[in-house]
Amino acid sequence: MRPAAFVFAVASLAQWLVPLVGVWQHERIIARGVAVRFECAAPDPYDPFRGRFLAVRPAETMVLAPEGIAQSADGANRIMVPVWATLVADEHGLSHIKSLSLEPVSGPTVIRLGARLSGETNGAKMVMISWPLDRFYLNERLAPDADRLVAERLGRGKPPVAEIRLLDGQAVLTDILLDGVSIRETVKQQAK
Repeated sequence: MRPAAFVFAVASLAQWLVPLVGVWQHERIIARGVAVRFECAAPDPYDPFRGRFLAVRPAETMVLAPEGIAQSADGANRIMVPVWATLVADEHGLSHIKSLSLEPVSGPTVIRLGARLSGETNGAKMVMISWPLDRFYLNERLAPDADRLVAERLGRGKPPVAEIRLLDGQAVLTDILLDGVSIRETVKQQAK
């Protein structure tokens, strides 16, 4: 086989292999991962390139800084560092960050997040959390109704709940729940 043909064959294989590995990892997390839930706000933005989706913003964005986190050299706190958060469920089944670590930790409810120093509260360093989950896609026709339902519930003080699956520090957003029911089912019931 000539070198050019070999390079073409490898490039062609990689073109298919890379997305397939991503899909396999996604499905593996859904099948084997631990389910956790957390309150969120989910407005429905429209993006001309990505279509309609619910923007998932976990309620917990500011937490105590982990030991040893450093401030950037210029003091501007723009550096986002990876942290590993251990989640714990409360009496209502909603998860919250129990602890953050700069070193990788393992466990069924550990998720890798981004964090940057945000300031101090009562003398304690605080970090702003960047969650790896920010968009929940659903059928284009259902998205406006889903947005309306979420806005109504938020107005009544009932935030939506994001359900995610965790495996080996990675997370997949699997559903948005309104009063314990999938948003897809709720919107379909409203449409009838």
